[in-house]
Amino acid sequence: MKIEWEKRVDGKKFEQFIGLIGGVQLSLEETQFEIRVRAEENLQRVRAAGNSHRGGVPDVGGAEIGTERGRVDRYVTLSDASANRQGGNPNSALSIELGRNAYDVTLLDGDGKTVTKYTVGAMGGTYILTDAADLPHKLKGGAKVKRHVKIRMKKGGRRGGRTSRRD
Repeated sequence: MKIEWEKRVDGKKFEQFIGLIGGVQLSLEETQFEIRVRAEENLQRVRAAGNSHRGGVPDVGGAEIGTERGRVDRYVTLSDASANRQGGNPNSALSIELGRNAYDVTLLDGDGKTVTKYTVGAMGGTYILTDAADLPHKLKGGAKVKRHVKIRMKKGGRRGGRTSRRD
């Protein structure tokens, strides 16, 4: 006996049709709310612990928990617009969540000559969202290859101004 499923209902994909049912949407909103509350608690716990939490954890002072709504799905987000992390680099929230590997930095003057070199240390992840959603810690933070960042200061112009380039 062969069973055939309709792939579309009322012009929508079957999964989308089911996802848009009122009770399903209400359940998604409730789950989103619960995860957001736990994520806020986790973020506050990391803030209170400071750098003693899991050794070498990023500053979460500019981090915020938010929510977004897709057409069907609901999302809980972690964002970080902290000025001390490259002006709110979009990757800083990812580093907060999953951690990062160490990387080398070379500071160049306006003519491209090396001023100084240093290493930024590795840090463990906080798993704020992962723990809030009760997901396993499968992903490891950081790139698989060692990064080297070169920061070139502008010639003349504003003092302290700089641009960066990653190699």
